[in-house]
Amino acid sequence: MANCVAYNIRHGLKSNTMCVPLEMLNTSLDDLCSSIENIKVFINKYGESDGVNKDDANVGIIIVNTGKKIVDMSFSQNLGIDKKKVNSSLEVLKNRQYKAKAQFPNTPF
Repeated sequence: MANCVAYNIRHGLKSNTMCVPLEMLNTSLDDLCSSIENIKVFINKYGESDGVNKDDANVGIIIVNTGKKIVDMSFSQNLGIDKKKVNSSLEVLKNRQYKAKAQFPNTPF
């Protein structure tokens, strides 16, 4: 069983949902920031959830709405979440005029 972060991406009239293994979160955040204006690049890269199984646990969700320029991140567990990386990604997105925020759990794990 692996830990994953779900992405729910709304772009135009379409919506894509994908699960990214937690160990790829930082890389996926970099890719999200660099391809937010062309979100299909991100979807094509992460849309195929290789290595993600039904038994995997979801430790967070990242909601992206490119039309409304919103990115909302919510994590249910602290396991392996690099808060500094998440916050720096939020700043990049804010600099690109996105309303971006994150919520972290109050528990130690």
